Amino acid sequence: MKKLYAFIFGAALLFSTSAQSDVTVGLKVGNGDLEGTNKGYTAGSTTQASLTKSKDSMFGAIFAEASLGDSGISAGVEYVPLEANITLDGSNSSTSATLDDYTTGYLMYMHEAGNANLYGKLGYSRADIGAINASENTTVNSQDDSLDGITVGVGLQTEELQGGLNGRLEITFTDFDNVSATTTSNGSASVKKTGDGELITITFGLTKTF
Repeated sequence: MKKLYAFIFGAALLFSTSAQSDVTVGLKVGNGDLEGTNKGYTAGSTTQASLTKSKDSMFGAIFAEASLGDSGISAGVEYVPLEANITLDGSNSSTSATLDDYTTGYLMYMHEAGNANLYGKLGYSRADIGAINASENTTVNSQDDSLDGITVGVGLQTEELQGGLNGRLEITFTDFDNVSATTTSNGSASVKKTGDGELITITFGLTKTF
């Protein structure tokens, strides 16, 4: 919930500091495809090879943006009010953790193109990682508590629709940094397990500018 409070505060700040700027709020829904890779490791006499898998899922997000004068650039913040489960160990799906409060801060440049506007965006994404649910006989000694990555995206915004709304079609790519956990299993020496991931999203959104 703390990231939700931060989103609300950030949106309020955008409104309060943009008296001479347009402020846009909106929501979007779509599909995200996450590809994750766990790096290979050796625990005692057992060697686990590197493994890559992917999973796609529907999701939704809310966002707010404030234009920076007449530059065509806007500053925005986006929040996904949903939870997801991730795993660092491909051989055991019970070894997982909850991922929530996924928030992205970004800059966006929009350019008029006939009957529509084209835009590009660059941002930084971050989510909280909960305590790892370890398998039996495994102790988690330490773990990363956040997932971070750089996000880039392109999109198309329609002309004004009924009720002053605009439609958006958007594609984004996020390259996440490594996340790690150090564990001890069955009395063996501690082992550091590391994974990373890439996320591609395709979404449709509705916005309104004030």
